[in-house]
Amino acid sequence: MTEVEIGGLAASPGVAVGRVLLLDAPVGDEAPYRGAEVETAAALAALAALAEELGARAERMRTDGLAAEAEILDANRLMALDPTLRTEVEALTGTVTAGVALRAATERHAALIAALDDPMLAARATDVRELGRRAARLLSEDAAVVTVEGPSVLLADDIGPADVADLRESSHAAIMARSLGLPMVVGAGRRLLGARDGEAVVVDGDAGRVYLAAEPERLAWGRGRAEQLARERRRHARERALPTVTLDGRWMTLLANASTTVEVRAALETEAEGVGLLRTELAFLEARSWPTEEEHAAALAPLMALLSGLVATVRVLDFGDDKTPPFLTGTETRGLALLLSNPEALAAQLRAILRTAGGTDLRLLLPLTESAEQMRAVRRLLREAASNVGWPSTLPPLGAMIETPLAVRRAHEIALEADFLSIGTNDLVQYTLGLDRAQPLATARSAADPRVLSLIADTVAAAHEAGLTVEVCGESASVPELATLYVGLGVDELSVAPARLDEVRTTVRRISSTDAAEAVVTALSGERGDEQGKAVGGLGGVRA
Repeated sequence: MTEVEIGGLAASPGVAVGRVLLLDAPVGDEAPYRGAEVETAAALAALAALAEELGARAERMRTDGLAAEAEILDANRLMALDPTLRTEVEALTGTVTAGVALRAATERHAALIAALDDPMLAARATDVRELGRRAARLLSEDAAVVTVEGPSVLLADDIGPADVADLRESSHAAIMARSLGLPMVVGAGRRLLGARDGEAVVVDGDAGRVYLAAEPERLAWGRGRAEQLARERRRHARERALPTVTLDGRWMTLLANASTTVEVRAALETEAEGVGLLRTELAFLEARSWPTEEEHAAALAPLMALLSGLVATVRVLDFGDDKTPPFLTGTETRGLALLLSNPEALAAQLRAILRTAGGTDLRLLLPLTESAEQMRAVRRLLREAASNVGWPSTLPPLGAMIETPLAVRRAHEIALEADFLSIGTNDLVQYTLGLDRAQPLATARSAADPRVLSLIADTVAAAHEAGLTVEVCGESASVPELATLYVGLGVDELSVAPARLDEVRTTVRRISSTDAAEAVVTALSGERGDEQGKAVGGLGGVRA
């Protein structure tokens, strides 16, 4: 078979070579219809068994401190037990086999969800299709969970969280793939499903390309590139014990972005100085109401326990846009404005954060801050929360995330009310350039645009004028060329994906702040724009 090259979106960098493991392989001939009573019993039993399996896996993840992943599998378990779905399956088994009924019912529900004008709900259609596929698989006598023998590459039309859990229970969608250094390409189209199980495939997560029936030369390149990247990782790892300081003596603080214990442990292994962005909303994307204080505490406690003595920058819930739970469907307000319109919910989270802080160097971070008044309102709630839980010392530092052009224009007044500033480049790119960050153009490379860099420079100036530290916590900080520009702009802290910590540390140690500042001048002038864009490289659309 001739090699087939398929383009998609680069969701997680790196190169992988392996054999195809096709999750969405075509279904063979159906077993004969055995009558409504038998087929109904078989279909409902498969849904019940799947619900039990998902519940057990969720409990194991929760025991391991993977609260975010457990929450997702718990939500899938509830879908399997949904009375509406079960009623529809029962009706269908009056005329078709259990397998056909399961796939048809879940596909109809998925299609209805996908048709909604809501990106978060549309994404859940994948989970519904996964339920039908997995339940139908349980009907087969020789059904088995997905297993991998040797290096393999999972190909699928839709990959649900439980499918990923089968392969690596600590993995969870693209954010986790980036955090753990797993190459991933998405949006490659249906031609991908023409692959045969076991055929050779190369995945280039840097370029967003997949090569099916890879020729010997391609396989050799892929293995060579993967080994080269592995050598680079080992070389970078040898510098973990060395300080993150430029050639001319400028010290940088290197932190990690995380949302699960897996990511925190990965960050600690690479000698991060703590966490610069602890995402809290990912554990509650399937929530049906505002999380309670106890629910927040349960999700945070395993993470905070790992960070004793280290910086723990906890961002309060950043709901909205592509991170909208069901109970907020249709709500246009997001970030801090949404939280302040629900002060009791924010107060509950603040109390939980203070209760679970333990021995961490705790900092609180407020998403999409756009005014000094918002900062004052949160500080009032924080004082009250500290009083309620008997907080024994001064209040933890309160930081503002600068993520919109409006926030940059107000950065000086916001800085007067904040204890530090954090620049979220993912949203800043989206709002400045008018890009949809779920699309190919809204990549980390977009942060090199002179318009974005100018806003970052203004934010750094405002922070330093007020005597504040400023960090960059967007995915762009994980790109070495952009990290260099941030050093040149005067950023004090970089918070990056755990898998990129070693590389960014090496980058900082190989440059001088003077040379970095000169690179900024060139970038701001717009000179060599095309060359700059290519040099910076890209990541896929991301959540931050």
